[in-house]
Amino acid sequence: MQRLRHQLIQTLKSKGVQQSVLVVGGNFFSMSISAIAIIVISRLLGPRQFGEFSVGLAISLILNRVCDLGLSYALQKFVGQAQNPEEIKAFVSYTTYIKSIGLLITLLLGLMTYRWLGQVLHFNSTVILTAILLSTGVTLFEHLQAVLQSLHRFPHLVAINILQSVLKAAGALVFLVIGQSSGQSLLVWYLVAPLVPVLIFPVWLPQWLQLNFRQNFSREKTVIKSLASHAAIAFIAAGIIENIDVLFVQHYLSSYEAGLLGGTSRIALLFSLTAYSLGNVLYARVSRYHTQADVAAYFKKAVLLAVASAVGFVAIIPLAPLLVTITIGPDYLPGLPIMLLLLGAAFVTIAVVPFIALFFTLDAPWYFSVSGVSQLALIIVGNMLFVPTHGLPATAWTRLITRLFLLAFTVSLSFWLYRRKYHGQNLVT
Repeated sequence: MQRLRHQLIQTLKSKGVQQSVLVVGGNFFSMSISAIAIIVISRLLGPRQFGEFSVGLAISLILNRVCDLGLSYALQKFVGQAQNPEEIKAFVSYTTYIKSIGLLITLLLGLMTYRWLGQVLHFNSTVILTAILLSTGVTLFEHLQAVLQSLHRFPHLVAINILQSVLKAAGALVFLVIGQSSGQSLLVWYLVAPLVPVLIFPVWLPQWLQLNFRQNFSREKTVIKSLASHAAIAFIAAGIIENIDVLFVQHYLSSYEAGLLGGTSRIALLFSLTAYSLGNVLYARVSRYHTQADVAAYFKKAVLLAVASAVGFVAIIPLAPLLVTITIGPDYLPGLPIMLLLLGAAFVTIAVVPFIALFFTLDAPWYFSVSGVSQLALIIVGNMLFVPTHGLPATAWTRLITRLFLLAFTVSLSFWLYRRKYHGQNLVT
């Protein structure tokens, strides 16, 4: 007992744990504010109109991932390993330059295809055009997030998350007061809010970090390509996986059912974002672990986090009906069985993130592309085969099965790579 207490105290004193608590706690507060915005919007619009809002939001978030090109992962790995400010400036400048080009190309392709996409989804093409144009703000905001994460400026990261969440909630409350129930108007405000922190980006970055797009990026291009080529596939796949089910439901079923899925998935997303907040800290930190002792100690913590995730899911199940009623409203209670499956998938995501972090030090960049493509294939095939015949539950089951596959694949592969890298060393040291 004395030894366990000592280990617990030492763990709580570690910088990594303190940073994790700051980011997870700060982002939980931010997510709580964002949840207010979603609650107000979902209640104001109702399931059918919220379905339209959800489709537009899904398109915007998918485009954001396409624009990322794996650069967020690369930033966290290579800026974390950089030896001096000049290297950091070069990495940040190069990734900003490439992302800007990707953003322009994506916008042009979106403008050329939005009418066709509206026909495919049986959906208002004006909403799709709005989502495409305003995806710019979301993309730039997430790039700012990635830069702050890579620099370990976690208080600033929490600050920009809270700011954009406050703006979303404030806008939603204004719409509620004036009685405005236009899904497109609310979508516009929701997508514009993240752009505000970007417009004042010098406040968040250190003064020495000046972007320079005219320098020679040959070294950065070579180094980043080794990870980004795989991470791009994984990151884009992850964005599609998180959002494409709403598009399938809109195509095969109706806006009402898309609204049920959109509303319940927003609740599940609150828990999924806990995983992403944890990853924001772990990815940058684990990339610095190079000794067997450090990796073994981290492996044990990852297992404990996975167990805690399972306990958390069991604890939340009895509260699910109340959670729906007091948040998005009783109109969404028909989607309760769907939400339970989505919550299961969310807690599996929390469990797997600490193991994903290991691949930032185990030197297996191909993991990101293989896992991303595998999940994407499961999501697309599952939705195409089963949603038309089994309806809304099929998309939730597909999400859960896909996450369980990711957990099994990631844990088994990380353990195998650990033993190969450290010549069969056991995790018990």
